[in-house]
Amino acid sequence: MSSGGGEPHGWLETRPFGGHAYDALVRGTLAVPGTTPDTPLVVVSRCGLAEGLPLTAHWGPEDLVRAW
Repeated sequence: MSSGGGEPHGWLETRPFGGHAYDALVRGTLAVPGTTPDTPLVVVSRCGLAEGLPLTAHWGPEDLVRAW
């Protein structure tokens, strides 16, 4: 499976969550029963994320450890 831009999942380790990954996330919501265009989208990313993505929330590794 790729991030939607022909990239292997290795980007998860080295690059921020970006536009191609966001597009794949949006397309993936079509497979989730009950989602609508208004369903909030959230991301957990090890390397941050690109600016300007229309996400409801995002978390990094520190956030997850702190919450646990």
